[in-house]
Amino acid sequence: MTRFNMKDVADIHYLYVERSCSMDPNDISQNMGLALGKVAAFIKSHQISSAGNSLSVYYSHDETKMTFRAGFIVSAEDVQKAEGDVLGDRIPAGRVLNFIHRGPYSKLRDSYTDMMNYLESRSLVVAAPTAEIYLNDPGTVASEDELETDIYVAVAAA
Repeated sequence: MTRFNMKDVADIHYLYVERSCSMDPNDISQNMGLALGKVAAFIKSHQISSAGNSLSVYYSHDETKMTFRAGFIVSAEDVQKAEGDVLGDRIPAGRVLNFIHRGPYSKLRDSYTDMMNYLESRSLVVAAPTAEIYLNDPGTVASEDELETDIYVAVAAA
């Protein structure tokens, strides 16, 4: 069972590429991979050593289309190096709902459904942004069941 916690977080600075795609998991995976690859190449070519975990940030939700920012956590100073298609921003400090999704990315929807039920039972709703920080990589784990995604959701009173 997913554990939900309200917690205060500091600013999270990141470099990213914004993409839009259908809600099809294969389309999401392909577009996420392309965006992360572009940012990773930018980080390498600009000799940014502060790069941390990869992440996706969401500011809106649509039933048929997903728009997201995919990139990497960096220092506040390295956000200033953004150029071209690679942009920089920060997720502002504040109080968020936090939980860990364990397992395949294709099952993230199940964790989000549980989260929505949790929020509804507490008269809360999702605000913006929502961030998924990927704690490990599909290429480095023995099984998708070992994947861990640290999720931060801004919330507001209903």
